[in-house]
Amino acid sequence: MKKKEQKETKARKFPKFGVLDAIIILLIIVAVIGVYFRYNIVDLITNTKNLDEYTVNFSIENIRYSTPNYVDVGDDVYFVSDNEKFGTLINVSENMGALSITPASELFTTSTGEIIEVFYPNSESRISAEGRLNCSGRYSDDGGFLVNGSTYIASGQYVNVKTEYVTVTIRIDEISLTVTE
Repeated sequence: MKKKEQKETKARKFPKFGVLDAIIILLIIVAVIGVYFRYNIVDLITNTKNLDEYTVNFSIENIRYSTPNYVDVGDDVYFVSDNEKFGTLINVSENMGALSITPASELFTTSTGEIIEVFYPNSESRISAEGRLNCSGRYSDDGGFLVNGSTYIASGQYVNVKTEYVTVTIRIDEISLTVTE
Protein backbone atom coordinates (compact mmCIF):
# COMPACT_ATOMS: atom_id res chain seq x y z
CA MET A 1 0.00 0.00 0.00
CA LYS A 2 2.84 2.37 0.64
CA LYS A 3 3.86 2.26 -3.00
CA LYS A 4 0.41 3.30 -4.16
CA GLU A 5 0.24 6.22 -1.74
CA GLN A 6 3.68 7.43 -2.79
CA LYS A 7 2.76 7.21 -6.44
CA GLU A 8 -0.37 9.27 -5.93
CA THR A 9 1.46 12.08 -4.13
CA LYS A 10 4.30 12.15 -6.65
CA ALA A 11 2.04 12.27 -9.71
CA ARG A 12 1.09 15.78 -10.67
CA LYS A 13 -2.21 16.53 -12.22
CA PHE A 14 -2.14 18.94 -15.15
CA PRO A 15 -5.36 20.67 -16.16
CA LYS A 16 -6.82 19.48 -19.40
CA PHE A 17 -6.84 21.88 -22.33
CA GLY A 18 -10.32 21.98 -23.81
CA VAL A 19 -12.36 23.71 -26.49
CA LEU A 20 -13.53 26.40 -24.08
CA ASP A 21 -9.92 27.30 -23.27
CA ALA A 22 -9.09 27.64 -26.97
CA ILE A 23 -12.11 29.93 -27.52
CA ILE A 24 -11.08 32.18 -24.61
CA ILE A 25 -7.50 32.46 -25.93
CA LEU A 26 -8.79 33.29 -29.43
CA LEU A 27 -11.10 35.99 -28.02
CA ILE A 28 -8.19 37.61 -26.18
CA ILE A 29 -6.06 37.59 -29.36
CA VAL A 30 -8.92 39.10 -31.40
CA ALA A 31 -9.40 41.83 -28.73
CA VAL A 32 -5.70 42.77 -28.84
CA ILE A 33 -5.75 42.91 -32.64
CA GLY A 34 -8.90 45.06 -32.51
CA VAL A 35 -7.26 47.57 -30.19
CA TYR A 36 -4.19 47.69 -32.45
CA PHE A 37 -6.31 48.40 -35.54
CA ARG A 38 -8.34 51.05 -33.74
CA TYR A 39 -5.38 53.09 -32.57
CA ASN A 40 -2.89 52.57 -35.37
CA ILE A 41 -4.41 51.53 -38.67
CA VAL A 42 -7.53 53.72 -38.47
CA ASP A 43 -5.43 56.80 -37.61
CA LEU A 44 -3.11 56.06 -40.52
CA ILE A 45 -6.03 55.64 -42.92
CA THR A 46 -7.68 58.89 -41.80
CA ASN A 47 -4.37 60.80 -42.06
CA THR A 48 -4.43 61.98 -38.46
CA LYS A 49 -1.16 60.35 -37.52
CA ASN A 50 2.29 61.92 -37.92
CA LEU A 51 1.07 65.52 -37.93
CA ASP A 52 3.49 68.32 -37.09
CA GLU A 53 2.94 71.82 -35.71
CA TYR A 54 2.96 74.56 -38.36
CA THR A 55 2.63 78.34 -38.33
CA VAL A 56 0.32 79.85 -40.94
CA ASN A 57 0.79 83.55 -41.72
CA PHE A 58 -2.32 85.19 -43.16
CA SER A 59 -3.68 88.58 -44.12
CA ILE A 60 -7.15 90.07 -44.08
CA GLU A 61 -8.02 92.95 -46.38
CA ASN A 62 -10.58 95.70 -46.04
CA ILE A 63 -12.30 94.83 -42.75
CA ARG A 64 -14.06 97.09 -40.24
CA TYR A 65 -11.74 98.90 -37.87
CA SER A 66 -13.54 97.31 -34.90
CA THR A 67 -13.06 93.68 -36.01
CA PRO A 68 -9.66 93.20 -34.28
CA ASN A 69 -11.34 94.03 -30.96
CA TYR A 70 -13.18 90.69 -31.19
CA VAL A 71 -10.15 88.40 -31.68
CA ASP A 72 -7.38 87.64 -29.24
CA VAL A 73 -4.33 85.43 -28.88
CA GLY A 74 -5.45 81.90 -28.00
CA ASP A 75 -8.77 82.06 -29.88
CA ASP A 76 -9.58 78.94 -31.88
CA VAL A 77 -10.16 79.47 -35.61
CA TYR A 78 -12.48 77.18 -37.61
CA PHE A 79 -13.19 76.67 -41.30
CA VAL A 80 -16.64 78.05 -42.14
CA SER A 81 -17.29 75.29 -44.69
CA ASP A 82 -17.21 72.30 -42.33
CA ASN A 83 -16.62 73.78 -38.85
CA GLU A 84 -13.30 71.89 -38.61
CA LYS A 85 -10.67 73.49 -36.38
CA PHE A 86 -8.05 75.33 -38.43
CA GLY A 87 -5.77 76.41 -35.59
CA THR A 88 -5.18 78.81 -32.72
CA LEU A 89 -4.27 82.49 -33.02
CA ILE A 90 -0.76 83.36 -31.80
CA ASN A 91 1.12 86.66 -31.40
CA VAL A 92 2.12 88.38 -34.62
CA SER A 93 5.33 89.38 -32.85
CA GLU A 94 6.57 89.65 -29.29
CA ASN A 95 5.03 93.06 -28.55
CA MET A 96 1.85 92.69 -30.61
CA GLY A 97 -1.45 90.93 -30.19
CA ALA A 98 -3.31 88.58 -32.51
CA LEU A 99 -3.46 91.01 -35.48
CA SER A 100 -1.12 93.63 -36.91
CA ILE A 101 -3.24 96.48 -38.30
CA THR A 102 -2.62 98.86 -41.21
CA PRO A 103 -4.99 101.34 -42.87
CA ALA A 104 -6.89 99.73 -45.73
CA SER A 105 -6.10 100.78 -49.27
CA GLU A 106 -6.99 100.00 -52.85
CA LEU A 107 -4.94 100.09 -56.04
CA PHE A 108 -6.24 102.22 -58.89
CA THR A 109 -4.96 102.62 -62.42
CA THR A 110 -4.85 106.17 -63.76
CA SER A 111 -5.67 107.13 -67.33
CA THR A 112 -1.93 107.15 -68.08
CA GLY A 113 -1.59 103.53 -66.87
CA GLU A 114 0.14 104.40 -63.63
CA ILE A 115 -0.91 102.30 -60.61
CA ILE A 116 -1.44 104.28 -57.42
CA GLU A 117 -2.39 103.16 -53.94
CA VAL A 118 -5.22 105.12 -52.35
CA PHE A 119 -5.79 104.84 -48.60
CA TYR A 120 -9.19 105.22 -47.07
CA PRO A 121 -9.68 108.74 -45.77
CA ASN A 122 -10.30 107.70 -42.22
CA SER A 123 -8.40 105.08 -40.24
CA GLU A 124 -11.63 104.41 -38.36
CA SER A 125 -13.48 103.14 -41.41
CA ARG A 126 -11.63 100.19 -43.00
CA ILE A 127 -8.34 98.48 -42.19
CA SER A 128 -6.23 95.54 -43.29
CA ALA A 129 -4.57 93.14 -40.87
CA GLU A 130 -2.03 90.35 -40.66
CA GLY A 131 -1.96 87.46 -38.24
CA ARG A 132 -0.57 84.04 -37.43
CA LEU A 133 -2.12 80.69 -36.60
CA ASN A 134 -0.61 77.64 -34.97
CA CYS A 135 -2.07 74.47 -36.52
CA SER A 136 -1.43 70.75 -36.94
CA GLY A 137 -0.90 69.30 -40.37
CA ARG A 138 1.44 67.82 -42.93
CA TYR A 139 2.44 68.29 -46.54
CA SER A 140 0.79 65.91 -49.01
CA ASP A 141 2.57 64.02 -51.78
CA ASP A 142 1.52 66.63 -54.36
CA GLY A 143 3.07 69.48 -52.33
CA GLY A 144 -0.11 70.92 -50.82
CA PHE A 145 -0.56 71.41 -47.11
CA LEU A 146 -3.23 69.41 -45.28
CA VAL A 147 -4.59 70.96 -42.08
CA ASN A 148 -5.30 68.15 -39.60
CA GLY A 149 -4.31 65.76 -42.38
CA SER A 150 -7.48 66.44 -44.38
CA THR A 151 -8.24 70.06 -45.42
CA TYR A 152 -6.08 71.38 -48.27
CA ILE A 153 -4.66 74.92 -48.13
CA ALA A 154 -1.91 76.67 -50.09
CA SER A 155 -0.14 80.03 -50.18
CA GLY A 156 -2.22 82.64 -51.99
CA GLN A 157 -5.49 80.82 -51.32
CA TYR A 158 -8.47 82.66 -49.81
CA VAL A 159 -10.24 80.79 -47.01
CA ASN A 160 -13.41 81.63 -45.08
CA VAL A 161 -12.77 81.22 -41.35
CA LYS A 162 -14.52 82.08 -38.12
CA THR A 163 -13.84 82.53 -34.44
CA GLU A 164 -16.42 82.71 -31.69
CA TYR A 165 -17.36 86.30 -32.65
CA VAL A 166 -15.94 87.01 -36.13
CA THR A 167 -16.28 85.50 -39.61
CA VAL A 168 -13.76 86.74 -42.21
CA THR A 169 -12.00 85.74 -45.41
CA ILE A 170 -8.24 85.39 -45.00
CA ARG A 171 -5.48 84.98 -47.58
CA ILE A 172 -2.85 82.37 -46.73
CA ASP A 173 0.55 84.06 -47.10
CA GLU A 174 3.01 81.47 -45.78
CA ILE A 175 3.04 78.03 -44.16
CA SER A 176 6.12 77.10 -42.15
CA LEU A 177 7.13 74.37 -39.72
CA THR A 178 6.99 75.59 -36.12
CA VAL A 179 10.42 75.49 -34.55
CA THR A 180 10.35 74.23 -30.97
CA GLU A 181 13.13 75.34 -28.68
